[in-house]
Amino acid sequence: MNENIQDAVAKRLLGALAEIDRLLRNHAMELRGSPAVRNAQASLGMALYENGPVLEGYVEAGLANGDSVCWCLDVRWNQDSWTIEATLDRKSGDRQQTVKELPVENLDDLDGFLRALKRIVHELLSLRISEVEIARPQ
Repeated sequence: MNENIQDAVAKRLLGALAEIDRLLRNHAMELRGSPAVRNAQASLGMALYENGPVLEGYVEAGLANGDSVCWCLDVRWNQDSWTIEATLDRKSGDRQQTVKELPVENLDDLDGFLRALKRIVHELLSLRISEVEIARPQ
């Protein structure tokens, strides 16, 4: 891969990740406007596990009733493809359960991956639980 192509790929990937980070932070900010939410935070970062690096993103909201809700995003790469997983999880006391789960997507090219990543994050952040109403700007 020549340097110009590498530069273009790096810029597209970093631009997409910056957009995902913005979407997660905005979702946390919107959640803070709900009377059912005590606090909300967002994070997007890398973690290194035995089976390789993972991009982990989440928005976590602490509810007034003591439960917490988490919009979770995991992205992995192996030598053949990107894998994107997204779930809406709820923790109540010591119990944690997945409330909703989007289909896992495996993509083998960067263009498809970037399109799918943005779409999946939008789908993930549109998932709701009954207690939390978010006022969306008109």
